[in-house]
Amino acid sequence: MRLTPILAVVCCGLASVALAQQPAPPDAPAPPPAAPEASQPGVKTEAGQQPAPKEPLDERVRRLIEDFNQRHEDRVLEMSSYGKAGDAEPGLKEFADPRKVEVELKDEQDREQTSKALAKEYADETSLVQNQEKALENFIAKRQKTLDGLSKRDSTVNPQDLEVAAENLARQPGTDAQVREIRLRMYENERDAKDAATQQKLAQQELASAQDELKRLVAVGQSLEKESKAYTADAESAHENELHLADRLEFYDVSAQAEDVLDQGRKAAAAVHHLAVSPQVQDTLRSLEPDAKADAKPDAAKKCTEAANDPKGCSEKPAPEQKE
Repeated sequence: MRLTPILAVVCCGLASVALAQQPAPPDAPAPPPAAPEASQPGVKTEAGQQPAPKEPLDERVRRLIEDFNQRHEDRVLEMSSYGKAGDAEPGLKEFADPRKVEVELKDEQDREQTSKALAKEYADETSLVQNQEKALENFIAKRQKTLDGLSKRDSTVNPQDLEVAAENLARQPGTDAQVREIRLRMYENERDAKDAATQQKLAQQELASAQDELKRLVAVGQSLEKESKAYTADAESAHENELHLADRLEFYDVSAQAEDVLDQGRKAAAAVHHLAVSPQVQDTLRSLEPDAKADAKPDAAKKCTEAANDPKGCSEKPAPEQKE
């Protein structure tokens, strides 16, 4: 049956696992250190080794923009969902609007950081172009100096003058050696003139090509610098929008707190229940009131005082007391 080999394999596996879990003996050699990770491309691993070249500017720019667009699309869907929720149920609008502003704030923060990264990429490329411009300017100055030297060398010796001098010396006796020297000099000058013409033509071609290349580099550098400034302006615009959105979010926060306080106040005012006086207390309070006093009779023995403004005075004088 096939069960026997399967059970044997399972038992062997369990035994190997148990042995692996046991601690190593004290005399056992230490395990070898882990192998170092492979060096990343573009990082110096040895002295003198140059990093890998950076990817082209258009590839770096394309990747940055595509990544931002993907994140932006996700945030647009999220903002749209908040807007739909607020429109569908008015009670959720006060909660949906702040959440929408939060996503808009994140989107502007992302746009600012991405614009700064793009501006840096174009600025770095502009620096490379400017360095190449300086190299071409130095090359043009060198070739111009070579052409100036060749022009001066052509003007120092006039072949016609040498020819006239050779003919004059040939008419005189004993001047054969001098004539041969002049002829040799004329030959060397002619050869040098041909060589100088070739060098001058090549130098002029190289000079014209370098000047044309310099013009194109200047145009590309100006275009790159313009794009860098444009992305910097985009980053500044995004930063300004962030400030406005933060203010709006602060308004929603303060308004929400005020609404919470108002809601609690309205609920508290609507649930007011005054405590009525109990009948027992009312009875007790009534029992503590004093009884009304009867009107007292006037005292006849009290002297009557005439008032200054009373023309009548006292109507009757009190009777004198009888002595016993």
